[in-house]
Amino acid sequence: MDEQNLLEISHLNSYYGRGRGRRQVLRDVSLTLRPGEVLGIVGESGSGKTTLAKCILGMVTDIEGTLHLHTQRPQLVFQDPYGSLNPAHTVGWFLEEPLRAMGVKDREARRGRVAEMLGQVGLSEEYAQRRPNQLSGGQRQRVAIAAALMGGSKLIVLDEPVSALDVTLQAQILQLLVDLKCRLGLSYLFISHDLSVVYQLCDRVVVMTGGEIVEEGAVDGVYDHPKHPYTKKLLEASLALE
Repeated sequence: MDEQNLLEISHLNSYYGRGRGRRQVLRDVSLTLRPGEVLGIVGESGSGKTTLAKCILGMVTDIEGTLHLHTQRPQLVFQDPYGSLNPAHTVGWFLEEPLRAMGVKDREARRGRVAEMLGQVGLSEEYAQRRPNQLSGGQRQRVAIAAALMGGSKLIVLDEPVSALDVTLQAQILQLLVDLKCRLGLSYLFISHDLSVVYQLCDRVVVMTGGEIVEEGAVDGVYDHPKHPYTKKLLEASLALE
């Protein structure tokens, strides 16, 4: 075990269901994530990439193997932030919630932290008074990123964070993620089916299919010289869409 790694996973297997319906989803998955690194997890729907993220987040507990986190609990940014933002509450209330859960009772301290974090994601303080239906898709995603950062975690799990946005907004959010990583010393686990987005943001990439890792390495190496037939198929399909 190397404590210089933020995350270490070794021979991880995971399961859904019980009894005769118990089904294996992840098979012998091993990977590491270092501080300041962006690791892309790619694969088609059903490949196991989201289940892997849920294991890391503690949302799937029927597992075998080892999973070590050398940092505080990672936070998740969803694909569709609208579903995670309670329409009955303001942005400020939503962003204060992690602080309330952490026992921060001083209301002014919470509001100050909210204003600071809104600024970090490129939104003015007045957005704290808005409700989710008053925000654009890009603004909602900025709020979701701010929420993930409220507790001070250095490891953020991003599950298809730009797939619901148009190309212009995608570019803005990706640049924001790069800026935040440098400014706050973050590491990302970036889950996506979009290989071009992974190429823009990630240092290393892991390719999954059928719950297994079939290829991994530096992004340039995997993209320029893919070894596994499945990786080659994904890259060919990506090129065909361009």
